[in-house]
Amino acid sequence: MTLIQIGIERNVEGRTLAWALDYPGVFTYGADDAEALIRIPRQILTFESWLNLHTNQPWVQLEGLDMHIDETFEVFSIEVDGSIYEVNAFFRSDLIPLSEEEVRQTQQIFNWQREELLAGVETLPPELLKREFEGQRWTIEGILMHIAQVEPWYFSRLGFDIPQPDENSNAFQLLDDSAKMTNRYLPELVGFDQVLEQYQEKWSARKLVRRLLWHQRDHIDHIRELALGQIRE
Repeated sequence: MTLIQIGIERNVEGRTLAWALDYPGVFTYGADDAEALIRIPRQILTFESWLNLHTNQPWVQLEGLDMHIDETFEVFSIEVDGSIYEVNAFFRSDLIPLSEEEVRQTQQIFNWQREELLAGVETLPPELLKREFEGQRWTIEGILMHIAQVEPWYFSRLGFDIPQPDENSNAFQLLDDSAKMTNRYLPELVGFDQVLEQYQEKWSARKLVRRLLWHQRDHIDHIRELALGQIRE
């Protein structure tokens, strides 16, 4: 039997976010804990199918899946220099240092995600990239720039001195620069055992990896929904 440890993060933009802590890159949303939790097994199957498109190595054990809620966290906000800062979950499992194999797999997943992201947007018409969507914070181009800007920010939470991105670069250049940075610094997370805290939020190497893969996947799905919605019109 494979026991999957689940981290529950509540109040994420009004929803519950369930993390499969043993499988960075696997997460689900729900209106409440139960809804998010019940979606985890299907998401693991989806993740396994996605991995099989890229590798023949079996990364996911699916026999006798059982889930256990390891910890819950309630997201809260504080004011920092006149702006609202959201403090996100730090789970006990985030304390565990990453092995060389875990970092290698993270790097592969990150790069496969990036290939999927670029394949999905490079063929979109320029006017769609810049189109504003009702009720949305960003254009698709804005989402791409956001992804590229957040990735170095994650590494800065662990004290890495990351150069600021060139404000004159376009979204695709920023994504390329950020991917190179990520691939350069990920190997340095092997065995990294420090926990740093800033603005009441704790960060570790495992939390960085968890959120790095979540963030890119979440926005890949978001962009797909926006683009398909417009194309179908």
